[in-house]
Amino acid sequence: MRHSAESVAIKYLKSQKTGAGTLRRLLSVSNALIFVWLCVIWWGERLVFYNSLAACKWEQWEQWPSDAVPHHVVLIADPQLVDPHTYPGRPWPLSSLTIYYTDLYLRRSYANLQQFLQPDTLFFLGDLFDGGREWGTWHSSSPDQQLKRYGHTYWMKEYTRFQRIFIDGWLSDGLKPSAEPRGRKIIASLPGNHDLGFASGIQGPVKERFEAYFGNGNRIDIIGNHSFISVDTVSLSAMDQVDPNTGSSGAGDGSSSLAANRDIWASTEEFLSGARAERSRAVRRELRNLAGLREQSYREGGLIGFAPNITDLSQANKPLNMADLVIGNAEKSFPSILLTHVPLYRAPGTDCGPQRERGRAILVQGGYQYQNVLTQLISKDIISKLGVEDITQIYSGDDHDYCEIEHGEFTGRIKEITVKSISWAMGVRKPGFLAVSLYNPVDVHPTATVDEMASGVERDTVQNQLCLLPDQLAIFIRYAAMLGLTLLVLAIRIIMLQGSTSHHGESEKPLLPMSTEKLPSYDDGTLSRHAVASTSSSSSPEHIISGGGTISAHRTPRAGSPRLGGYGNLPLASRSSSPLKAKLAGAFDPARGTNVISVHDEDEDWGMPRSKRRTVGQQRRRGIIVEFGHGLARVALPVFVFYIWLIRKG
Repeated sequence: MRHSAESVAIKYLKSQKTGAGTLRRLLSVSNALIFVWLCVIWWGERLVFYNSLAACKWEQWEQWPSDAVPHHVVLIADPQLVDPHTYPGRPWPLSSLTIYYTDLYLRRSYANLQQFLQPDTLFFLGDLFDGGREWGTWHSSSPDQQLKRYGHTYWMKEYTRFQRIFIDGWLSDGLKPSAEPRGRKIIASLPGNHDLGFASGIQGPVKERFEAYFGNGNRIDIIGNHSFISVDTVSLSAMDQVDPNTGSSGAGDGSSSLAANRDIWASTEEFLSGARAERSRAVRRELRNLAGLREQSYREGGLIGFAPNITDLSQANKPLNMADLVIGNAEKSFPSILLTHVPLYRAPGTDCGPQRERGRAILVQGGYQYQNVLTQLISKDIISKLGVEDITQIYSGDDHDYCEIEHGEFTGRIKEITVKSISWAMGVRKPGFLAVSLYNPVDVHPTATVDEMASGVERDTVQNQLCLLPDQLAIFIRYAAMLGLTLLVLAIRIIMLQGSTSHHGESEKPLLPMSTEKLPSYDDGTLSRHAVASTSSSSSPEHIISGGGTISAHRTPRAGSPRLGGYGNLPLASRSSSPLKAKLAGAFDPARGTNVISVHDEDEDWGMPRSKRRTVGQQRRRGIIVEFGHGLARVALPVFVFYIWLIRKG
């Protein structure tokens, strides 16, 4: 019975010891570092993106009536896909990593944008590519000598790359928001100076290729009961580009440069001249479509959210009389919104507001294939031909940073917002995009005339929200700081372990065993017990006399050196490896009649050569390095696998 109880107790103690050991392993330094790393990586690759987009949800900032069904628009500016033109001197593999991580950032931001916001319409404001203007066509080549080897085939690869990031993600989302029963739209036809070039630097074949794949840069779209007017201002600028040689512009002075560049700017100028008439036709088509949808909705018992205040249902089955649709000032019910890649002119130093990241204003200057703002002549030409009284909002890109101003140089005041670049490689720490909410209910009663549809009080129909994306550089800096902390913690751990091992080794386990047993006396000149004990314990120079022999110690042995007594009771004759035997046998002082033994530095470790002592130190250092490497590998392997899994999933 007693034996059984002891067995149970022993098993219990063993299980407790095993459980404690398991807990210690789980709470080890390596596991703690792995856990912290996983949290940091999840934050940098997922959570920070979720938080940035979640804060921009429509319901967080919209201020429409509770029964409103607004139309949601997202404006994206300057993705400028990184290519050999972006960083021409950056070596491989740094160049390839830059392209990879920039595309990953764009793809991840765009996917989260689709998931959290699900916009009804998405506009790109130009500069889809960074070197698009440089890649040659079948009929032209790059003006840059270093980029002439990049032709149309390379541009097609870049086009496919753009499609994978933006178009495929849009098409894969089959949701149809309730605010747009005819489906969602994505419009990327507005060109930037990096897509075509700027003004007289634009090559005809390059422009034709862009329009063939993305559409005409000059267009009118009726979106959410608003007229979005896109103007190809990089081409129009050729009409008033300053000649760097003469300092004069080509507009209105009959110069040869104006005639030479006519094929670049003429189509845009022609579009502007007929824009108001085209806009009226587009609005009338939209009103007819809305009236037809309303009539069909009444007959089918449905409800479409264009006119929330419908009280007269007696006309539900009455056919629409198209003769009642009288052409009037219908376009006034659909406010105009201007889209341009290059911002309109403003006085130098005009403050862009508190949300700008770099400086306080857009610089009024230009250079090779770019101009920060349009000229005064081009800006006034656009506004006057579109109708200053009809334009309620202007959106632009190109600058990469946010800027919000009100133009006071025209009749009235028009707000312009320059949208941030969505790419983290464009000189801004926090990229972004603009969310635009449109709410302009129009009464589309089946029997209403166009003028009656257009009637109503003037009101604000546009609300804007700047949406900021994560600071990718700060994420990388956080990773670097975490790596430094990991190396420091592992180094401290190794130092503490080595210190603990060294301490216990010196105090508890001597290199050679100690002995205080009585040693026999030998008549052949060997040491007596008294001599051995004296040599083993003394820390100061002394003379040990045994019979007629004298040992002269000229140097104090070091603390960690083996003592003579460590050889136990073995006679000197059996210690062939000890240097003491040679000294006893051959060192004789005739004057004193004694054998003299001198213990020198090279013999103070009693038989251990200096080279071997160095090897012990090297092995210890090598052991520290190996242990540090093992600890780092234990942390790095699971962290690296988790990181690769996250970035491969996008």
